[in-house]
Amino acid sequence: MRKMTVEDAPAVLSIYSDPLVVKDMGEEPLKNMSEAEEMITFMNDLFDNNNAFRWGIIRKEDDMLIGSCGYNGWETVRGSRGEIAYDLGRKYWRQGYMTETINKMIEFGFCKMNLYRLEAFTNVDALPSMNLLDKAGFRQDGILRGYASFHGQFYDQRVYSLLKPDWEKTK
Repeated sequence: MRKMTVEDAPAVLSIYSDPLVVKDMGEEPLKNMSEAEEMITFMNDLFDNNNAFRWGIIRKEDDMLIGSCGYNGWETVRGSRGEIAYDLGRKYWRQGYMTETINKMIEFGFCKMNLYRLEAFTNVDALPSMNLLDKAGFRQDGILRGYASFHGQFYDQRVYSLLKPDWEKTK
């Protein structure tokens, strides 16, 4: 995982122009290189402004950007919790990349950010994401009715959590 650069724009365009990749993100597919560059700038600005951060997911064998992941936000004062998010180019689905990535994100959140609770949100029908979270040790806390708004409609979301003591028991 690493910070994305403008050199990643072709890969970003390839990944996020796919309607199936962006379906659960509430975003329209990217249409051109300019939008890909704007997305990279936006993601990097989130980090620079201490609002959130996104890493590019890089395939080890050829340094190819295949997706992104990070923390959509965190709170360390009262709750010591952070919300993880992730996405992956369709041609890389179900090959173990996200399992490895989510484990690194969990370790970073608990060991580097000193969080106590990690959260993740999925659409209610996002079975691959739900399976990934289950495999990583997250538990479903419930369904938040009308929690997300995509394209002018409201959708229910499943909320998952992983607590640091539960994660430590699996190490």
